[in-house]
Amino acid sequence: MTQWSRIAAGIIGLLLLSLILSACGSAPVAQNWPGLTVAEGNVYVISGSPQQVYILDAETGQQKATFAPQEETKGVVYWSPVTVGGGLAFVGFAEDGKGTAGLYAFDPESGQELWHVPAGSLIIGAPTYTEGMVYFGSSDGVLHAVDVEAQRESAAFSFQSEEALWASPLAVEERLYVAGMDHFVYCLDAASGEVLWKTEVGGAMASRPLLSDGILYVGAFDGQVYALDAETGALVEGFHFQAGNWVWSEPLMADGLLYVTALDGKLYALDPASGDVVPPYPYDSHEIDGKKNVLRASPVQAGEFIIVATESGYVIAVQDAQRVWAWPGGIPTASVLTTPIVSGDKVYIALMNGQVQALEAETGLAVAGWPFKPPSE
Repeated sequence: MTQWSRIAAGIIGLLLLSLILSACGSAPVAQNWPGLTVAEGNVYVISGSPQQVYILDAETGQQKATFAPQEETKGVVYWSPVTVGGGLAFVGFAEDGKGTAGLYAFDPESGQELWHVPAGSLIIGAPTYTEGMVYFGSSDGVLHAVDVEAQRESAAFSFQSEEALWASPLAVEERLYVAGMDHFVYCLDAASGEVLWKTEVGGAMASRPLLSDGILYVGAFDGQVYALDAETGALVEGFHFQAGNWVWSEPLMADGLLYVTALDGKLYALDPASGDVVPPYPYDSHEIDGKKNVLRASPVQAGEFIIVATESGYVIAVQDAQRVWAWPGGIPTASVLTTPIVSGDKVYIALMNGQVQALEAETGLAVAGWPFKPPSE
């Protein structure tokens, strides 16, 4: 295991330690926060004990199938979120210290394992599918490019960063944009991995950049959001934003504003040209219970609302820096570190106790038939 693989596991472990210690002993507890994906009428969530991918009907919440690697696993396991593309589902998997890390392809309906490609270390970010290729980073700093038809890595592609790659790569036409834990944003040729430009920023980055109107926006662990010219990599002159703690989330562009969550518990709305906070923002999630909250999950848009999820377990709809609704109505039973997914008129959330809940986006009320609760061991 490389230095950053150990650090990766360590940071995740520290962040989740209090959650694991406070969890019910009989409940399935994720080793990292549960990956959640909604695609083609299905919900894919990593949950249960032992952990596996559960494939659920997005309307009813009924379990349709599961996926887990065919080889037996007994150690601590780490999963990436699932990505669906080209008629297949892809997920990154690693068992700590067992050498089983790799990208696994499986049938998105039945969960049948089809093939896998080994990797050298943990895969944290969701794989990126585009034009018959799957790209994913690993904690040893390697960016992998897998030819789906050939079911193997492309011999023409090679890229190695100085430190871990936790963020999902962003694929745009013939380019890949990659944010690294080594403080660099990279622009790569998608066919070869050749570095077209790279720009150093002030902190490690663990989430995918956002591209909007030719500008890349990316949050970093120094609490800043950076704006870069996507063509040249130059930092945008005059843009500056500083949160009160790490920005672990992916920025969101909605209705002309750039929304950012941070570990200081606040949702910010920024002017995308300057980075200035636009009044009446920020929204402080501490207001809901008077406690110090953490916003690790990225903000998402549901109609006129911006949805945020808190480490203390609340999912909150915000409009003009005011809470419109919050779920649950009572005391939360588990943290929410996974970014919610908005699909149609529903908001899907994955809780740290392994459950998946579907909410009405307009009201925050639970959808009939939910939550999904994974069976105990």
